[in-house]
Amino acid sequence: MNKKALIIIFSLLYLFATNITFCEEAENNNEKAANLYNEAIDLYGQDKIEKSIDYFIKALELKPDFYEAHYNLAQILMSLNKNDEAIKSLEEIAKIKPEDTENLYNLGKTYFKKGYLSKSFENLKKININAPQYDDAKLLISKIEKRQDELNLEEKIKKHENIIDTQGISKGIELAEFSAPSGAAIDSKGNVYVASFSQNQIHKISIYGQQSIHSKSNLIQGPIGLAIDKDDNIYVANYSANNIVKITSNNIASIFAQINKPYCLIYDLTNNRLYATEQGSNKLIKFDL
Repeated sequence: MNKKALIIIFSLLYLFATNITFCEEAENNNEKAANLYNEAIDLYGQDKIEKSIDYFIKALELKPDFYEAHYNLAQILMSLNKNDEAIKSLEEIAKIKPEDTENLYNLGKTYFKKGYLSKSFENLKKININAPQYDDAKLLISKIEKRQDELNLEEKIKKHENIIDTQGISKGIELAEFSAPSGAAIDSKGNVYVASFSQNQIHKISIYGQQSIHSKSNLIQGPIGLAIDKDDNIYVANYSANNIVKITSNNIASIFAQINKPYCLIYDLTNNRLYATEQGSNKLIKFDL
């Protein structure tokens, strides 16, 4: 047998021995990982949560594709609101089982909690209509879309821009839609309030762009003018009820004054006064507050 043939044989024998050693080491690591996993489960049952987490992590160091360890670790981290760590485990599960709809939903939910709307949506949209998590995913997607609309509105409110057309006329930016909007006012925090004449409601747009019904009191009838004083009390010109309604900062409504067809309201901060136009008598009325 020549020298070249001997070298080839010895090389093959070395590779074979190395492969056996590698397989034995991998099998040994798998066994150790399983033992650590079982200990982690036992520790969790004894309410030793942090130790349980440590053992799950040690098991994963030995066996990175250990699905059950990732799953249980993620569940614990989510329950503790450790969302950043939970996302890491959930992402690892997604690599191991990309079609796991429970994991996709958990990823979407956790990303939503962190405010990562696009990543949340990206995972939720992968859940098919036959999955048990489909309805919950659909509900969360609607929340994402609503929050995205709020963020877009918030950006519009925050952004300072003066849009002028080719004729030099300013163009406004649409922020919200209401049924028969009339008066509007702003409080000390920057929240905007809009009266809806036809709905007998006062709407609120927060400084973050969130839109809500601020007041729907039975006292509000045909609201037109709005004004807000230094204490953030809202005054509503109740055109149809011939009065002015006061809504306190904690949203309690009461009749402030009787007036014949009130229309416009304005608050004088310097003198702490409220002015109202009275269409029924063609007068301007003053109230010292």
